[in-house]
Amino acid sequence: MDLRSWLRPAMYVSGIGLFVLGLAITGSAAYSETDATPYLIQVDQGDASTSASPIAYSDLTSEEKSVFDRLMTGQAAPVEGTTLTTFANNAVQYQGDVYTFEVTYDPTTLSHLVVGFGMALSVAGGALFFLTQFIERRRTLSTEVSS
Repeated sequence: MDLRSWLRPAMYVSGIGLFVLGLAITGSAAYSETDATPYLIQVDQGDASTSASPIAYSDLTSEEKSVFDRLMTGQAAPVEGTTLTTFANNAVQYQGDVYTFEVTYDPTTLSHLVVGFGMALSVAGGALFFLTQFIERRRTLSTEVSS
């Protein structure tokens, strides 16, 4: 069996596979980036004062309570939407103590690298596909000229 007879289809399939894989990785990473929140909230350790009266723990929604409970263990919690607004603008009164919160912006996600990797795979797949056609066309022309 001639090497060229199976190599060309393998190169085409590899190029198309890399291109599709790159698109899938890029799309998945972009979707997860838009779904993620870069805001973290934690209990403010300083003597922060708030002008607003504190919200009672019992008045928090179930989602806000779960975030607050996680904060009480010393962890930072990612927040978004109304939960972010609640904790950024208010203090919470829990078991006689008033807690204020510190909101930090943490854009350190790896999804930018994954998007870049997916794009590089797509470009490599497209280049492999078209380069295979170019090489095959050039080989065909050189064979015709030498005949």
